[in-house]
Amino acid sequence: MMDSTENERMSVLLSKYIERAFSLTQEEVDIRRKSYDSMENSEWSESLSVFRAGSTAEGLNLLGSDVDIMYILTDFIVMYPDQCIPPNMAHKTILYARAADCRPGYVFLQLPELQKSNHLWVTNALVRIEESMFVSSDIFREHIVSGMDKQIRLKVESNGPACTDTMKGGQYDNVMCFPCHSWPSEANEWITRTRLYGWPRQTLIDNIVHHGCHLVPVGDKCSKNTFLQWRFSFATAERSLVHSFSHIQFKVYTLLKYFLKQIKGILKETIGDDDILCSYFLKIILFHAIENSNQLLWQEKNLFYCFWFCFKILIAFVRAGFCPSYFIPANNLFKRKVHGQHQQILLDVLSNYHQMKWMCLSVGNFFKTSIWEHMCDSSIQAELVCPKTTQDTAYIQDRTLMCHLRYINITNQDASSKLIVFRKAINSLSTSQSESDELFTFTCAMQNLHDLATEQVYPEHMVATDNKTRYRSLRKCKHWMIRKASMGTELLHLATFHFLTGNFFKTLEMCKQVMKLASYYFRYRDFHPELQAMYSHLYHQFEHSSDRLKKMYTGILSFTKKGLYLPHLCQEILKEQTDVSIPPLPYALFLSFLCCHELGDTTGRDDALRLLIEVQSDDDQGGHKYWTVHTLLGICYQTLGDNHRAIRAYWDSAQSQAYDQIWNPAIERIAVVFLCMYVSQRSDRG
Repeated sequence: MMDSTENERMSVLLSKYIERAFSLTQEEVDIRRKSYDSMENSEWSESLSVFRAGSTAEGLNLLGSDVDIMYILTDFIVMYPDQCIPPNMAHKTILYARAADCRPGYVFLQLPELQKSNHLWVTNALVRIEESMFVSSDIFREHIVSGMDKQIRLKVESNGPACTDTMKGGQYDNVMCFPCHSWPSEANEWITRTRLYGWPRQTLIDNIVHHGCHLVPVGDKCSKNTFLQWRFSFATAERSLVHSFSHIQFKVYTLLKYFLKQIKGILKETIGDDDILCSYFLKIILFHAIENSNQLLWQEKNLFYCFWFCFKILIAFVRAGFCPSYFIPANNLFKRKVHGQHQQILLDVLSNYHQMKWMCLSVGNFFKTSIWEHMCDSSIQAELVCPKTTQDTAYIQDRTLMCHLRYINITNQDASSKLIVFRKAINSLSTSQSESDELFTFTCAMQNLHDLATEQVYPEHMVATDNKTRYRSLRKCKHWMIRKASMGTELLHLATFHFLTGNFFKTLEMCKQVMKLASYYFRYRDFHPELQAMYSHLYHQFEHSSDRLKKMYTGILSFTKKGLYLPHLCQEILKEQTDVSIPPLPYALFLSFLCCHELGDTTGRDDALRLLIEVQSDDDQGGHKYWTVHTLLGICYQTLGDNHRAIRAYWDSAQSQAYDQIWNPAIERIAVVFLCMYVSQRSDRG
């Protein structure tokens, strides 16, 4: 039994442990949030915008967390029938929200006028009821599931309002939805309710109401007929609220999610349903807890007490069988599952954990070594009380920055959208509040500039009528690409440009320049050991993160059919729906092989081929994670006329366990090689 002093000491240690175990320093959380903001800004288009919901976009970095992505159909707008259509919305398709016979928080969507729509999902989901047309949520969602299943050729399942696909590395919940700029009348109480402790602030409330909500395709599962029902989603409001948390409140949020992950298996065994409690319930409970408590409570020394406060609220809600939705309190989130025998079993399970107090952090096995086991280790306690050096803090921040800079990928937009995003990024540079802000906006701007160059400027030289015009186009393209090429292994894109223009010596020089760095590529949290050693030197040499990251950035290279790519990869580029991804080291070796082959340098060519063979089994850049690596080797063998080894490499590519195997044309490549061998044999006989 701990006294208050020991509770406070252990709470402070717990706070530091959470930071280190879950990469949850304030700086790391801010970087993750900014990266998602940058991604959303870069994914803008005239008919679709992207919003990332859930804990990952809220800044959490917890093993096993899903990625929730909302695709907002901005050609549409949901309104109430008694509202006037604003002039700036006149070009949009209007959907009217109509009352549905079910729990509050659900509506029907009526299409007042049958219009031609570019969205077949909407057109195909229309249902006539007497003289009116309604959009069926069930049909709409299932059309999307079917479309995604065909497009990405992975098993996609309907999961609530989402279309869920599972790839290596995580589960992705994709939700197609409609924007509603009006605040739902059912949620008006949230705007005006009495708040004794000042959270959320009035400015945040006003901002949330101003931005409205969304309608997602799922009905009330407690009602008999969900066919036409759509649910209000407050995901944007929830993310804003979580972003307003103090850092201690965010750590409590992490602890609640950790605890739920640990007991999922136990809930499955005792109740037969590990989803009877979901992380969304815990978020709602935390909202209620923060709104109804003094902000002075939420201090580091009270971390476990704050977690316990939320845990008691959870038990009280389960005992009552009622968990009020934060925005629409009349909507009982427990109504569908937490009742009868299941309710009593769940209450017994939680009550048992409640008696354990601190020891409740020792239960479960999702995380193989529990928080409590680590907290009881005296050596870990000694490490936690030892403050980090300035260099260690900078290293953690730079590592997080480098991981998340890779997420900025805007290659699928059209040129006009890229230009708009580029202008927005340039404007944002002048208002950046921190170095990480500036780095994300700079990366977004330079990515746009690079793509515009490869999509718009480079093709000009192909149709130029004279050498002077051709040279001017190429020089313009090169200048537009240089800024992005300053980021570590991104230089290989510029090297590709030089190869395509016949400057093989320049290409080789660039490949050699980044070869060592390319071998340090890392996929997840930890830098390659050699990269860590390099960081120590760079830290003392450069004051700013941006300068250090330019020297050590390693990222996957992405090529699209609209951009600049090697003709050797045209089969892969033209088959792939989005982009073809190649790790930096195999690509640098492949490009070196091609240059040496063109220059007649057999020694350099054979050295590059030998190293490329070795890379096939690399832990981070090998063929088991990227089928393209085997394909590159096959192309090299085919270039040398070694058809049998080429077929073997293409077969390895086809058998790779990489998640995007569905876009791999390796079997077609094998067929082409066999055809060439057959034609050659016929020619020899003739």
